[in-house]
Amino acid sequence: MPSEPETVCNVAISFDRCKITSVTCSCGNKDIFYCAHVVALSLYRIRKPDQVKLHLPISETLFQMNRDQLQKFVQYLITVHHTEVLPTAQKLADEILSQNSEINQVHGAPDPTAGASIDDENCWHLDEEQVQEQVKLFLSQGGYHGSGKQLNLLFAKVREMLKMRDSNGARMLTLITEQFMADPRLSLWRQQGTAMTDKYRQLWDELGALWMCIVLNPHCKLEQKASWLKQLKKWNSVDVCPWEDGNHGNELPNLTNALPQGANANQENMGQCKSLEYQHLPAQKFLEEGESYLTLAVEVALIGLGQQRIMPDGLYAQEKVCRNEEQLISKLQEVELDDTLVKIFRKQAVFLLEAGPYSGLGEVVHRESVPMHTFAKYLFTSLLPHDAELAYKSALRAMRYVFTIVPNRYPRWFTLSHIESQQCELASTMLTAAKGDVRRLETVLESIQKNIHSSSHIFKLAQDAFKIATLMDSLPDITLLKVSLELGLQ
Repeated sequence: MPSEPETVCNVAISFDRCKITSVTCSCGNKDIFYCAHVVALSLYRIRKPDQVKLHLPISETLFQMNRDQLQKFVQYLITVHHTEVLPTAQKLADEILSQNSEINQVHGAPDPTAGASIDDENCWHLDEEQVQEQVKLFLSQGGYHGSGKQLNLLFAKVREMLKMRDSNGARMLTLITEQFMADPRLSLWRQQGTAMTDKYRQLWDELGALWMCIVLNPHCKLEQKASWLKQLKKWNSVDVCPWEDGNHGNELPNLTNALPQGANANQENMGQCKSLEYQHLPAQKFLEEGESYLTLAVEVALIGLGQQRIMPDGLYAQEKVCRNEEQLISKLQEVELDDTLVKIFRKQAVFLLEAGPYSGLGEVVHRESVPMHTFAKYLFTSLLPHDAELAYKSALRAMRYVFTIVPNRYPRWFTLSHIESQQCELASTMLTAAKGDVRRLETVLESIQKNIHSSSHIFKLAQDAFKIATLMDSLPDITLLKVSLELGLQ
C-alpha cells in the first residue's frame, strides 16, 4: 500500500525439472500458498530469464580454485555473515580435522545448487505444517466464519493438483485427512450417539471422493497404491472413523432433510450450471478405432448407473445414493447425443437387459436393490427418437417394484416416497410418449397396474393421462382417455 514503508525481502527459490521444489522468504507470511514475494520473483524469472545470471553448481566453481583461493573464499564468506555462520563454520572445521568424525566417513560433500539426481522424486513445494494448521483451524470453527467454504477451496486445490498430475495432491489430501481424523468432535458424537451435521458429513463425502480419484489414478505406481491402501486401512480401523452408510444405524428419518419431489427436484438442487460443450478427443493408440475420451466417459457412466447395488442402511447414505445418481444424469444431459454416442446407448441398454445379476435391468434383481426408475427415465428419453422398441423395453423392465419392506430390519427405506415419485415420473413419461399407439398404451397401463401400489400416484397418473389425451392442439386420444378412466377407478 502507498502509505506503508517499502520493505525488502530476501527470497530463495529452488527449481528441479521445471518445478519449484522449495521456497524461503524473509517476510514471514505463513500460508498454504506462496507469498507475493515468491510469486513476484518467479514471474521475474519467467519473464526476464536473461536478467537472472546462471552459475555452475558451486561445487564446480570450488573445484577450479587453488588452496589460497579456497581459504580466501571461506574467510570472506565468514566475515560477511560472521554472526550467522561462525558457530557452524567452527563446528564443521573441528569435525573435518577429526579423523573419526561422521563427516569424514562420507565421500564428497552436499551441494544445494547442483539439483537432484535424475532418479530422485521431484515435486512442487508444499508447506505441510501450514496445511495441517489451516485445516485444524477451519475444523475448530465448526462451519462458522466461512470455514466450510475454505475447506472446499482446499479440496478444489487437491483436485487441481490431481488434474496436473502433481504428486502433492495425495500428500495434501493425506494431511487434510489426518486433521479430520484428529477432530475431537468425532469422539464426542460417538459418545453421545448423535449423528454429525449434514454440512460436516458432506466434507467427509468429498474426502472419500478425492481418495477414490487418487487410488484409481492409472499413472500411479503399484507401491504408491499399496502405501495408500495401508494408510486407508489404518484410518478405517480407528474407532471414531465415520461409517460411509451413516452413524451405525442410529439415525432416524429427518423430514426437514427429505429429498425434494418431482421432475425438477435435481435442477416414471444443482443450482444453475454453466452450459458446457463436450467434444470428442481422440483417445490413446491402444483403444479401439472410433473411441474417444467422451465415448468412454459416457459408457462408463451408463455402466455405473445400470449396476445392481444394494440400498445402504442409513438415511444420509440413502439420500446420497439418489443425489449422486441425479448429479451424474444431470452431467450426461449436458452431452449432445450424436450417432457414435447413440450406438453406446443402444449397446449398454441391450447389455443391461440381457446381463445377469450385476445388472439393475436384468431379469432377476435382489429385493433390496436400488431401483432403476430415475436412470431408466433418462435412458428412455435418450433412446426414444432412435430405437423406440429398446427404449420401452428398458423402461418397462425398470418399472418393477421388487423391494420388500420387512419391519425392524435394515435397510429401512427412508427414501421410499422419493423412489415412488420417480417410479410415477417414469410411468408418466411413457404414457406421454405412447399417445396414439394403442399397443404401447395397453402395455404401459398393465405395467402401472402391476407395479405401482401408491393410490396417490395412481390418481396422479390418471390425471396426467387425461391431460395428455385432451391437449388443445389435437383430437382427444380415446385409448388414453380409457387409460385415465381405468387408473381413476383403480
